[in-house]
Amino acid sequence: MRGYIEHEGTIVEQIAGEKYMVKIVQQSACATCKAATLCTVAESKEKCIEAIASDTNLSIGDQVVIYGRTTLGYKALILAVIIPLAIALITLLVTNHYIGNEAITGISTLAILVPYYGLLWLLRNKIKRMFVFYIKHKI
Repeated sequence: MRGYIEHEGTIVEQIAGEKYMVKIVQQSACATCKAATLCTVAESKEKCIEAIASDTNLSIGDQVVIYGRTTLGYKALILAVIIPLAIALITLLVTNHYIGNEAITGISTLAILVPYYGLLWLLRNKIKRMFVFYIKHKI
């Protein structure tokens, strides 16, 4: 599917109606390398993702594919990296220009991120509704 992010997984539990919890194994790009067993950089992590299924014939243990639009990755990148980086850089430049003290500049640059991530935490349910994944049967 073009324009979609896909991961294979296993249904772990049915949350409610058409919502399921799917366990996926997320691997780093080098985990598929032939030398991965000799390398300490290769890693994989298990994650549980909440996804919606239009097919009601699913049961726990079924192998499925979860997918979401590629734009979800861009939204996550903007919220988690781009905006905090811009806030930190602006704070760094402004406090360095007006205060000039490097210690205060550094502390304020880091401290300004606390309210931002706190705001993200407060809005987590609204953000969660933006990041929707769907389930289809594994072919």
